[in-house]
Amino acid sequence: MKKAVKISLIIFIVIITLIALSIGFFFMIIEPDIKIFGNSDVDFDRFTSYSQTVTITDVNGEPIDDALCAGNKSYVRIDDISNNTVNAFIAIEDKRFYSHKGVDYKRMASAVVSNIQSGSFREGASTITQQLIKNTHLSNEKTIKRKIAEIRLARKLERICDKNQILEHYFNILYFGSGIRGLGTASRVMFGKPASELTLAQSAALAAIINNPSKYDPYNNYDKLSERKKLVLDQMLSQGYISQSEYNGAITETLDFGKNKHNQFISGLLKEACKSLNCSEKQLFNNNYTLKTFYDPSLVDFARSAIKNYGDDFMIRVLILDNKTGGIVCDETNTVSYINPQRSPASTIKPFVSYAPSLENGMNPLSQFVDEPTVFGDYTPHNYNNVYRGYQSLKQGLVYSSNIGAVKLLQNVGIAKAKSTASAFGIPLTSNDDSLSIALGGLDKGITLTEIANSYRTLANGGIYSSVNYLSGVIDNNAINDITFKNSDTRRAVGDDTAFLLTDMLKECAKTGTAKKLGYSGGIIAAKTGTNGDKNGNTDCYCIAYTPNCTIAVWFGAKSADKPIDNNITGSKCCDIINELIKSGVIDTNKDFVQPQSVAYYEIDNTALNETHEVYLADPILPKRYRLRALLSKKHLPVRKTIDIIDYYDYLSWEDGEITDKYFKLFD
Repeated sequence: MKKAVKISLIIFIVIITLIALSIGFFFMIIEPDIKIFGNSDVDFDRFTSYSQTVTITDVNGEPIDDALCAGNKSYVRIDDISNNTVNAFIAIEDKRFYSHKGVDYKRMASAVVSNIQSGSFREGASTITQQLIKNTHLSNEKTIKRKIAEIRLARKLERICDKNQILEHYFNILYFGSGIRGLGTASRVMFGKPASELTLAQSAALAAIINNPSKYDPYNNYDKLSERKKLVLDQMLSQGYISQSEYNGAITETLDFGKNKHNQFISGLLKEACKSLNCSEKQLFNNNYTLKTFYDPSLVDFARSAIKNYGDDFMIRVLILDNKTGGIVCDETNTVSYINPQRSPASTIKPFVSYAPSLENGMNPLSQFVDEPTVFGDYTPHNYNNVYRGYQSLKQGLVYSSNIGAVKLLQNVGIAKAKSTASAFGIPLTSNDDSLSIALGGLDKGITLTEIANSYRTLANGGIYSSVNYLSGVIDNNAINDITFKNSDTRRAVGDDTAFLLTDMLKECAKTGTAKKLGYSGGIIAAKTGTNGDKNGNTDCYCIAYTPNCTIAVWFGAKSADKPIDNNITGSKCCDIINELIKSGVIDTNKDFVQPQSVAYYEIDNTALNETHEVYLADPILPKRYRLRALLSKKHLPVRKTIDIIDYYDYLSWEDGEITDKYFKLFD
């Protein structure tokens, strides 16, 4: 008996010793100052990368208020966060935050018991400090090794940072779904205000979302979010953070979540800045740069307002370029991430692969083609709604967007010439773009909205191509160094005569053609529409318009092939957004394009044009009633039908571009 007791005592001592050793070993490996088994240490660079930000200024040199930076994040300081906001997060996430040293062992023990009883790992026990460490230093894998590292680093962080520093880092790494990171970003995107102005109800809602951003998504699961928001307020009330009257007011407050989920302009700017400065986004923020931009807040406000008139069944992008500088002054979408995809440009490519090379080759706006059903080998294009108009001029073909005309012109000039001209406009065509379908936007890889918009800007600039940019300059605040970016990528794409003739044709398109909705404003604007799709729906709709000062590109795009845009929505519908901008007064349509010396108005033999469909200069003796006034390139003037009559054109008296009546009286 005594022997059995002795053996039991030995076993008990061994077990206690093993337990003690296990506990000692456990605390040794989570002891912050003991580094074994390759334990990592707190890396403050991972925190300082969040504490740095960039200052982004608009075209007037003023900071952009809604700039969402650092991976779509706006940094917020702890002093700029109200007590209600801080307390909302503490109440629901870590109620003993101010008393523990990084790890809440009481909560951890309670979670263990709860999980054992439920037979699952439903309840977590991570403190705010642990969440910060996990999201900045560790992976999301659920292993004992990762948890031990989390506990050790959390305790380490609590020794070297005070509670406010930890909170500031924490608020700036939180994820709220929809690509929104950081409390500062969430408050601006969701409520249109800085974090310092959040109400109690708004604070509780944001604290609710982070538990499960998908489950409590305010845009898709508002009812579930409301339930958890109430739980946050219940906790705040029970923990003494708010009074009953404050609770009642917050419960009944209606929350209006803004739909502007991200800032397209800032996303594009950061990509360009990293490329221009040859650095990563993290380095960009660590260097504390000031980025100077062409951003025009007045244009942006009206563009956003116009976009909000539409739902989110399809993607919308509004891009506005300053013609003189090449600066992107507005880039707005209804999407949750930056978009500039390569898509079919549809009919918006016609001026660059069909009409520009034709004019460069000697044709003129009155040159004729037959608009009729035509088979081109194994390619059989059709006009929109199968409408054909017979003999048409180049100008009419572009105004009414004849598909047959565009293909015939491309066939006439040759694909090599067409591709060369398009390339000069900045349109990237591949070696596989070797068929007549490129006339209608059937490209191998497609082009971006930025690229096609800049091609029209090239027309506005008289045929001079240059690149476009978000960035106008950079100030390195660490080195106090101002860097100005100059547009060195400049070349002549086509002659100023070709550019102006195309602009004149596209002005008519905006008055009476496919973009005629823009003509309702009564201003001066050139435009072209385009629609890509089939009987099942459309995938891309465009309107690209320009004035002497700016180029406006509007695109509606299907989100996926199995979710096309309704056939009733075409490029013509995109004109509505541009009209809204014109009506607001932010787009000036009062100024006309300056006519270059390379073009002039000439008298054409209208009888020959109607009868033979050929373009001839009018004979001096032809009565005025048989003449047609036309804008032509001086470089590519047509001949007279009767060439044996002395050319009197060099001696004619022109007034404001017209031959005086005195001359015609000689022949009437």
